[in-house]
Amino acid sequence: MKALLRGLLWLLLAAFAALWIAACLTGLSLLAGLLWGLVIGAVLAWLRLTWLLQLAVCAGAWTVWHWPILAAVLLAVPRIALVLPGLASSYLASLRHPRARWS
Repeated sequence: MKALLRGLLWLLLAAFAALWIAACLTGLSLLAGLLWGLVIGAVLAWLRLTWLLQLAVCAGAWTVWHWPILAAVLLAVPRIALVLPGLASSYLASLRHPRARWS
């Protein structure tokens, strides 16, 4: 049972990576054409400029695939779903308990 679950999770991760790469190449080919999109994507991946790749994923999913902007951002930056609740609670806690002002 554990091996089956592990295999399914690896398959899900591979499917997400394939979707991410397809959206990235779609976004880059929208901006520069198919051949140059492949070249730019390979160079950006080699240089590890992930924020530009994430921007291309968001652009590809939003403009070409007609996804809602929130879904496109969640596809491009999936960790944001885990970070935003912590940021919101920290902000709300700072409103409720402001820092002491020492004079």
